[in-house]
Amino acid sequence: MYVIGTPGAPLGYVEHTANVLAQYIDNDEDGFPDDSKVLSFLVDDNYVVPVWNESDRDPFFEGIRGTYCEDNLSMAASMYYEYDQWAIGGIEKQGTWDTNLEEVWHVVSVGWYNSYPTYFGDSPGTSKLTAAMDLARGGQFETIPASYPRKAWYRYYDETCSYGCQVHEYFYWLLMANIGALEDALTSKCQDVEDEWYLCTKSQMEETDALAFDLFNNQGFNLPTNIPDGSYQSQK
Repeated sequence: MYVIGTPGAPLGYVEHTANVLAQYIDNDEDGFPDDSKVLSFLVDDNYVVPVWNESDRDPFFEGIRGTYCEDNLSMAASMYYEYDQWAIGGIEKQGTWDTNLEEVWHVVSVGWYNSYPTYFGDSPGTSKLTAAMDLARGGQFETIPASYPRKAWYRYYDETCSYGCQVHEYFYWLLMANIGALEDALTSKCQDVEDEWYLCTKSQMEETDALAFDLFNNQGFNLPTNIPDGSYQSQK
């Protein structure tokens, strides 16, 4: 996989994103992908992670119209170097949030949805992940409800976010809680998003979202367990 950057993107930012990507793919940093099936899907479908600005994005897509890249280059998320949050050296070192943890995962997670659809599929009623999300939201809502049930612990109100998009956000929050990235000792992120998601720790996830906790920790998948900090060092 590749991280691509426009000329204005600071090299340090591009390298940081590339290292976060590497740590999501090879979280134990032993020089081998933690799940080769997931990586193969992403590589075969030519997924890339752009680091750019909105002013770069639209001309790029206009420029590839009618070319091989229009139909054969895949993107699921981007990093914007001027307004996204950057924690160079990692959130544990900086004490601030790093948008890379979300956006890079949104790209990598495409490989999980497609490689293991009965576990991580993102269509209604198709997987263990969607079953867990329906419980977390208090129902199988294919459109955004006016309000979520009081017992729901995942409430996402973005009207532009379809059911699959809701799954993708949920999968991201689960990963963050499971690897400890939302703990108050690191950043204020969990406090900042408590109206959407308030399971800040792995133990809270185990207590409240048992289906998701089981999926992440007891089904034999090599999902990330360490917080990427952009300092990938392969031991291979």
